[in-house]
Amino acid sequence: MKSVGLITEYNPFHNGHLHHAKASQQHSNSTVTIAIMSGNFVMRGEPAIYHKFKRTEMALSAVDLVVELPLIASLSSGDTFAEIAVKVAQYLDIDTISFGSESAQLNELQTLAEQILDIETLPDFKNKLKEGKSYPRILSEITENHTLLQSPNNILGISYLKAIQQFAPHISALTIKREVANHHSDSIEHHQFASGTSIRRSLTNGDKDWAEVVPKSIQTLYTKPHITIEDTFPFIKYQIISQSNEILNSIYTMNEGFENRLQSTIQQSHSFQELMFKLKTKRYTYAHIQRILMNVLLNIQSRDVTKNIQAVRILGMNDKGQTYLKYLKNKYPNKQYITNINQKTVHYFHNEIKATHIYNLMSKQTLTDVNTPVIRI
Repeated sequence: MKSVGLITEYNPFHNGHLHHAKASQQHSNSTVTIAIMSGNFVMRGEPAIYHKFKRTEMALSAVDLVVELPLIASLSSGDTFAEIAVKVAQYLDIDTISFGSESAQLNELQTLAEQILDIETLPDFKNKLKEGKSYPRILSEITENHTLLQSPNNILGISYLKAIQQFAPHISALTIKREVANHHSDSIEHHQFASGTSIRRSLTNGDKDWAEVVPKSIQTLYTKPHITIEDTFPFIKYQIISQSNEILNSIYTMNEGFENRLQSTIQQSHSFQELMFKLKTKRYTYAHIQRILMNVLLNIQSRDVTKNIQAVRILGMNDKGQTYLKYLKNKYPNKQYITNINQKTVHYFHNEIKATHIYNLMSKQTLTDVNTPVIRI
């Protein structure tokens, strides 16, 4: 069975995602479409607006199989996110990875990906990292602010292409042009497509604009509770106050000395927004700081981190996805494709299980990784 993989967050699922899934299947001539989806926390450094099980139901309106991207990927920078996602795709024997981009010029993106891989070996690049400059800023300086690096989906697409070249060169790549809406646009201006940011804002504001830009067949799934980043604040504040400097220093993605900045600002902060305002410096992007805070919230220690894939969690499937899963289990009998977590498999998903419990504390939901069977459509 020929397969195409989509590395996704679906936060939440919308018409742009539907277009991407359909176009990816068509252009790759695949028989099965697989979503590798972030769980309850996403790469922008915040909890997903909806539980991963609800977002799985949404996704199955367009794809055949949904698997969970390991939590570590979602709480990492773009290159690590891409590396782990590509390794999951390799574990699933995916033939093609399809991603959205503003340019949709695959050859140009691949050429730039190769150039960046070479740049990352240069002493000048390593020196700039030591100076504390952000990765995007370094690339813009060394590549003379290449136009392809001015768009967020292009940048992430280049990370996928680098990861494919490094870890799974047998996987083909495909890019689909992102339609109409700007990635960070906070308002719904088009009758069919909108950014995830604007849809989340519409949902949390309680207006009905979002209904124009999500598939009508699944609109009954877009219900409360809507989890926002502000919901994390009291839990983050508790963690920072209660943990020692040593423990905070060992948090994954924590920059040396940043734990002192956290401890010095938390007592004077009364909301997540206020905390971010006090923490922000030119050295760190908002997304980087937010990922640090999510790692603090979940107490993800550097020692907990691995980029190797030992098992894959299957969140949902339709009949075609089930057929592909059977194909995988027959072809790779020693690999772990887990549909239901139990005592024998729980050790593979320690981080994801903990993240679900903490997400449920904030959202007052009860679906856990152990009591929720694989979703079948």
